[in-house]
Amino acid sequence: MTGKARGGGVDPAALRRWIPAAVAAVVLAGAAAIVIARELVSPAPPDPPAQPAQAASGFVRFSDPAGGISISYPAGWMRVASPDAEVRLLAVGDGSSMLVRMADLGIEVGPDGLDAAKRLTDKLVRAAGQAKLVRPPEQIVLGGLPGYLYLYTFRDPATGQRGAHAHYFLFRGQTLITIVFQTAPADRLAALAPLFDQIGETLRASPG
Repeated sequence: MTGKARGGGVDPAALRRWIPAAVAAVVLAGAAAIVIARELVSPAPPDPPAQPAQAASGFVRFSDPAGGISISYPAGWMRVASPDAEVRLLAVGDGSSMLVRMADLGIEVGPDGLDAAKRLTDKLVRAAGQAKLVRPPEQIVLGGLPGYLYLYTFRDPATGQRGAHAHYFLFRGQTLITIVFQTAPADRLAALAPLFDQIGETLRASPG
């Protein structure tokens, strides 16, 4: 079942503070799609079958049949509309936000292309708002998709405050799927990491 917007006691002023930073993450992901498509040539790996999933207690299941993905998020978070058609989900709550975006690379990215993809995404993350890595990027498989997880802090130009991102770059054939979790101040990341992990592990993706 597709998740719907829920208020969950979200303060409108807080919502306005979170949306600009989430949009900045969209710009970063869009740049990644453009550059990777231009520089990578690699065969695509076989895609694993998608596994059905139900929302756990206290979570809402978001499904995007057209994009072939689904993911759960806390029921108390509010879905926010995005003017970018490539943004499939933007939700905010409890001083945090999550964004799911899909972009067509125009070229297959397989296992042999991940090293080249990492060099490019490294540069893009370093260029994002005075980004400072919390730890080295980790090669992962999430929802059956290969990719990388970056944990980094950044400076919000609107407030001067440092926030933190848990930023996934996932590859499915010619599609780049980015999932960005955000919180501020940055030192909240450690406490919220288990929740972000729990949300990320609910991702399901159909073959590309």
